[in-house]
Amino acid sequence: MTAPAPDLISIPEAAKRVLMSSETVYRLARAGKFDPAIKIGSSWRVSVPRLERYLHGEAKESSSLAVESV
Repeated sequence: MTAPAPDLISIPEAAKRVLMSSETVYRLARAGKFDPAIKIGSSWRVSVPRLERYLHGEAKESSSLAVESV
């Protein structure tokens, strides 16, 4: 049996999914500019459902920008 996917992942794993460096994602999280990031004690984790919504939101914004610039 396969284990279910975790709801929380590490910053390095999230960085791979958003194609950024881990340091960039940490910097954005500390600045409050990466909404899927959650601070738990002294560690950062990323909510997978929030990350998916963040990515879909980014995709919608970039596609609308492309349409406006045409």
